[in-house]
Amino acid sequence: MKNKFLKGAHLSERKFKEILKLFSEDLTATQIANISGVSRVTINSYLKKIRLQIVKYCESLQPETASGAASWQHRANSHHQGHDTAVAVKTDVERIIKPVIFGIFKQDNKVFTEILPDVSRSMIQAIARGRSVLETVGSAERIRRFSGVVDLGQYRLYHLGNHHHEVEAGKTTLDDVDGFWGLTKHRLAKFKGLNRNTAYLHLKECEFRYNYRHEELYAVLLNLLKTFPLNLS
Repeated sequence: MKNKFLKGAHLSERKFKEILKLFSEDLTATQIANISGVSRVTINSYLKKIRLQIVKYCESLQPETASGAASWQHRANSHHQGHDTAVAVKTDVERIIKPVIFGIFKQDNKVFTEILPDVSRSMIQAIARGRSVLETVGSAERIRRFSGVVDLGQYRLYHLGNHHHEVEAGKTTLDDVDGFWGLTKHRLAKFKGLNRNTAYLHLKECEFRYNYRHEELYAVLLNLLKTFPLNLS
């Protein structure tokens, strides 16, 4: 069946565009399945592919990142390695579970995120209190690039106060960091918990949605998938 957005699809292009429209409206997989009449298993498979394409697009725009991020990006595309570790996005997360921590920075009027696998909860708490622990991180520039760091296990944003000595520029960056975290917090709360492998996919989806919040997301997605079609094989 010919479908210029999804190679090898068993669904018509019209039905796929309906699914994409519902996805752009930020409905859950269950809601999309109920409305479209397509099975939940098929919807989950398509949404995963859409999110992976969004990840690739976001990474293509993102300024050069530290080497630690690359390992997370690789793991994000490897969803069948061993057992997934659940990461709760609520304050009573068990302390034995290593939290997902990511940084937020702004460049060229876009917000970017980076998973920080080698940054601990104690490090960001110390930095937020003004203590210097950069030497334990390995690279001072690694932390200085971020305006905010989020501990997803505690569902908490830490403002680092980095960048922008100009008051107005600093306020704009702070507003974007807060705005992005507000959107992300609201979206991730719907899942009541994420496993460590899919956390990166959802984080980049939030980044994509925030950066295109002033545009019609459905049209943006159509253009993206027309240029870079999904492949079921």
